[in-house]
Amino acid sequence: MLNFLAFLFALTLLVSVHEWGHYRVAVALGVRVLRFSVGLGRPVWRWRQPDQKQGHSTEFSIGWLPLGGFVTMLDESMGPVDAKSVHQAFNRQPLWARSLIVVAGPLANFVLAVMLLSAAAWWGQSEPMAILSTPVPHSAADKAGLRGGEHVVAAGQVNEDTLVLTPLRPVTSFSDLSLQATQALASGHDWDLEIADPDSQGSEPKRVRLHVAHLPPSVNAQQGSALSLWGIASPRSVAMIVQLEPGSPAALAGLQAGDYVLSVNGLQVPDAQFLRDAIRQSYGLSGAAPLALTVSRNHVVLDVKIQPAVVDQGGQKIGRIGAVVGATPALQWVAHGALESVFLGAHRTFDLIALTLDSVRGLFAGQGGLDQLGGPLAIADQAARSAHLGITAYLGFLAFLSISLGVLNLLPLPMLDGGHLMYYLWELLTGKPVSSDWVNILQKVGLLLLVALMTTAMVNDGIRLLR
Repeated sequence: MLNFLAFLFALTLLVSVHEWGHYRVAVALGVRVLRFSVGLGRPVWRWRQPDQKQGHSTEFSIGWLPLGGFVTMLDESMGPVDAKSVHQAFNRQPLWARSLIVVAGPLANFVLAVMLLSAAAWWGQSEPMAILSTPVPHSAADKAGLRGGEHVVAAGQVNEDTLVLTPLRPVTSFSDLSLQATQALASGHDWDLEIADPDSQGSEPKRVRLHVAHLPPSVNAQQGSALSLWGIASPRSVAMIVQLEPGSPAALAGLQAGDYVLSVNGLQVPDAQFLRDAIRQSYGLSGAAPLALTVSRNHVVLDVKIQPAVVDQGGQKIGRIGAVVGATPALQWVAHGALESVFLGAHRTFDLIALTLDSVRGLFAGQGGLDQLGGPLAIADQAARSAHLGITAYLGFLAFLSISLGVLNLLPLPMLDGGHLMYYLWELLTGKPVSSDWVNILQKVGLLLLVALMTTAMVNDGIRLLR
């Protein structure tokens, strides 16, 4: 029941906010709104709210199918309009007003995302501490002398124009460190980390500089997170086998969930990241080399030999054993002040918009598969998962979904808000609107594209359900 309610609330909230954006701006600009509907199909509930200022009323309704919504405005293209009301027709509004009404829906979704992410930051959640794992070999972090286990308490970009050390910004969690890594990477400057000494309380933290010259040669390529490009792949965690895939090399070799890996090929394993790197790098010119592991199982030390499989990941062949490696890292509760939460929510919203646009661009450029698309079942599954994780995770999921809805509607496809904006761009450039014949043709093409995308998403849902 909780799963269904989480899914229903998510769709109702996001659709209502989107349509409310169109409705509120239309009313503010003097356009008559005939109907505001949340949900599709036959209304299960409807009521009218008189607008004393405009001298008319809007019908509000809730449809039985909670997979969309719409706002119907007075428009001469939909039928004759009384001469006394023609000034309230949508099509009679200036170009800037029509554009603003159309874009108000997606903008409302983005504003909602800021509010949700701000609330999540203010409420707080358990996040991994900024304790570093073993750095990627030959990376900027490795060349800076980091070895794993360091607790980062502050970070900042290096000011090359002054000899004075730049004040660093406190690091509240590993995710905060990842965010600062992205900013440092975008700046193109060296990055300073302040490391707390766990053995001597009250002593001055150690300052470590990661040089931008030691970054990979193609940092613009999609090689992973910004933090991994600096050489820090994950928060530090114990090298424990958490889960095994049935029939995987790890399972066939006799590994079990709960095993602690002490060494690999005679080398001591300090953390999970070291083991992951050893598994990945087991592939060589002659194939994947066997891995000799020493594990602790119920205080009994055992030797296990595994023959890794070879998989292709991003055009690079790596070793894989079919196991989830790494226990839960050390956690701490992170909450922010009200004002800081608003700035943080806005920043995360812009980051998620950019990430979503990159994903859409990759999908249309053929860099991502259509199997990534998800339909109602995928949304319901993610809503349920996030709801079970707690209010902060659920708020983050709602924000991501709201951003996705806003970006989707801004795509230049007929039937979507972005398609209408393309019509208005044509009108701006040519001085005349798109002809009704062309609008009808483009609307049909847009409908076919949307049906194709929805069908693909629902097929993917079915495939995931059968797995």
